[in-house]
Amino acid sequence: MGRIFNIYALQEFYQYDTINLDEIDDILTFLPEFNFLIIQKALMQYHGLNYTESEQAFENVLKNDPHRLDDMDTYSNILYVMERRPKLAYLAQLASSTDKFRPETCCIIANYYSLKSEHEKSITYYQRALTLNRNCLSAWTLMGHEFVELKNTHAAIESYRHAIDVNKKDFRAWYGLGQAYEVLEMNYYSLYYYQRAAALKPYDARMWQALGNCYEKLGKIDEAIKSYKRSLKLSDMDPVILLRIALIYEKLGDFDQCAQYMRMCLQEEESEGVTEETSQARLWLAKFELSKGRYRQANDYAKLFLRGSAAELEEARAIVRETRTRLDQ
Repeated sequence: MGRIFNIYALQEFYQYDTINLDEIDDILTFLPEFNFLIIQKALMQYHGLNYTESEQAFENVLKNDPHRLDDMDTYSNILYVMERRPKLAYLAQLASSTDKFRPETCCIIANYYSLKSEHEKSITYYQRALTLNRNCLSAWTLMGHEFVELKNTHAAIESYRHAIDVNKKDFRAWYGLGQAYEVLEMNYYSLYYYQRAAALKPYDARMWQALGNCYEKLGKIDEAIKSYKRSLKLSDMDPVILLRIALIYEKLGDFDQCAQYMRMCLQEEESEGVTEETSQARLWLAKFELSKGRYRQANDYAKLFLRGSAAELEEARAIVRETRTRLDQ
């Protein structure tokens, strides 16, 4: 019981990174159908962005206990993120037939309407959830997201602030406030809230990417680079971040460092395919190699440039023609 309590306490205080999944699996060997513990593992996977395994765990719990409503609002969040509309519709119907006066049921139905882009209806159901339980944390946070979708930034800020009043350790509300103030172009406010979110969730790459973006807008270039690099360490190489870092170095006049990150960005084509970012990197490298007199490399980059505006495509063709002329001489 002590071990189970420890897992639950860490979960409640959002200390997901300190929970050992192997310990949960070890306890489950003694209690293989203990739904409460299975849910704790599913919640960890959800917060670790491992949606597929989390969805499977919730599905298994629902098969064993079809009228369970505890934590099923989190399951609806997963279905929403994964855009599993038929499953979310079924879950909403099942929850409503079980008990339509539970906050969890209202949140599930709200998520369903949100997935259908019916944001006003979604807000109505979040408000119902809050009428039933004023301290329903997910309702406050998710209602804030809905107000952001409706571009009602001030209402979103109020919702996020209520979420923080309920639980100051909910990083989602701090992050939401950062986004809301970023929309209002109040970047110093935004920076403060992103810093709070990153302090609560230091191993989440999204927090550091948001911080990097905020620092960049405020002209704090060194801090922006550090934040972006921290984000890269915590996740797979993201071409968007790699391009951002490269462009910062270009502004600083450090073209060798810029070229290094442009090449790293371009390498992501092998796994990500051709994206807008990798195309920008390819064209930049073609121009860079041309300026250095390395015509073969410039030609290799330019002739594979296939995605961009008409002006960019013409620029790439011009580089190909010029490098061919130089190489034939």
